[in-house]
Amino acid sequence: MTEEKSRLVIKSGRVFDSINGKLLENTTVVSVGNKIVWLGDDSSFEKEENDHIIDASGKVVLPGMIEAHVHLIGTGNPQAEREYLRTKRDMYHFFALNHAQKHLASGFTCVRDCGAYKGVTSSLRRILDNLTFAGPRLVISETSLGQWGNQESIGPQPLLDAARKESVVTAGVDNVVYAVRDLKRLGADFVKTLTTGGVLHGMESKVEFSLWTEDELKAMVTEAHRLGLHLASHAHGTAGIIAAVEAGIDTIEHASYMTEEVADLMVKNGTYIVPTQTAAMSLVSPELLKLMPPEIQKKTIEVDKIMKESHRLAFKKGVKIVIGTDAGTPGNYHGNTANEVRLMVEDVGMTTVQALQAATIEGAKAIWLEDKIGTIEKGKLADMVICEKNPLEDIKVLSNVTSLSHVIKDGIVMAEQGRITYFSPLQKLAK
Repeated sequence: MTEEKSRLVIKSGRVFDSINGKLLENTTVVSVGNKIVWLGDDSSFEKEENDHIIDASGKVVLPGMIEAHVHLIGTGNPQAEREYLRTKRDMYHFFALNHAQKHLASGFTCVRDCGAYKGVTSSLRRILDNLTFAGPRLVISETSLGQWGNQESIGPQPLLDAARKESVVTAGVDNVVYAVRDLKRLGADFVKTLTTGGVLHGMESKVEFSLWTEDELKAMVTEAHRLGLHLASHAHGTAGIIAAVEAGIDTIEHASYMTEEVADLMVKNGTYIVPTQTAAMSLVSPELLKLMPPEIQKKTIEVDKIMKESHRLAFKKGVKIVIGTDAGTPGNYHGNTANEVRLMVEDVGMTTVQALQAATIEGAKAIWLEDKIGTIEKGKLADMVICEKNPLEDIKVLSNVTSLSHVIKDGIVMAEQGRITYFSPLQKLAK
């Protein structure tokens, strides 16, 4: 029997039903190729000769978790400006692969990248899909759609010129529509834009200012949805959040300044929040904060102070929340997304079940992949994580990668106890 036709059997585990938020006891999951083909009580399981069986007795089997906001080319280096000056463009391909594997090894089998240099993440996605290297399922924006003149840019002039060519959209509805189509041509799975300034973007990048005109935003949404792309918007301030939600953007990244009225609007429109609390928590550490310019320090402290309160309010009002860290920003290293899941319990007020749902089925819905991932069901892709301890009892166990006995993507065991264990046939030959 060929490897593609052999069955992977996860036997006698406690399978997390992410839709109903409960554990299915003594359950066996069978996959063939990259799909789950059977799920049921262990007593009904019939073994076949060539089965590859993993004994999950006493362990918890989760759907592969979803990280909804990273920047795979970002290293987390607090001295990012210096790094830019000492990094060749092609080095970012290797950074992205390394970072993607860190997410996979930590149990996140799907990663949404919210902006990189053009060509980096689309190339990596193809490499990972071809199983040349182990890595998570990638959902990519290629680059973000921004505006020249509404965000402060810092760096040597050649770098600024390159950034302008990379992601800046000339004003007007027609140009916005063209930009969306160009992203689709390049291979984007979704559109990432910005409707406010940012914390790290400089003194003149105002978080309270709303970017884009109403007509430009609506044109962006209409064209993206027509092409089958969902949309994400970086938005800290209230005005920018409202503009994005009213235009029909699907996920709001950061959402730092919330009001009850904004939360009600998001509930009405079914908009998701990706909190990225890990990014703020990293930035306010005293060691890192002192490395930032004074205006960035001021904004960082202000945003961190209000962000937790805003996310608690949003959750209490019923806004849908999924897991994302903004990994790659200063001090915010890849592979630590389980800490964001923990923060949803400690800072936002979720139960452990709700936090795990945010990391699985709700994440899948937010990025339009609920028909493929987010649950362990017959017909779904065989993306699963086997935990030696029960995260429903203590969510912090997810932060210890050695407690993840197996990370499975597309029916292949790719990592064990925090280490990549899958290597392509070509890599094996090289050894």
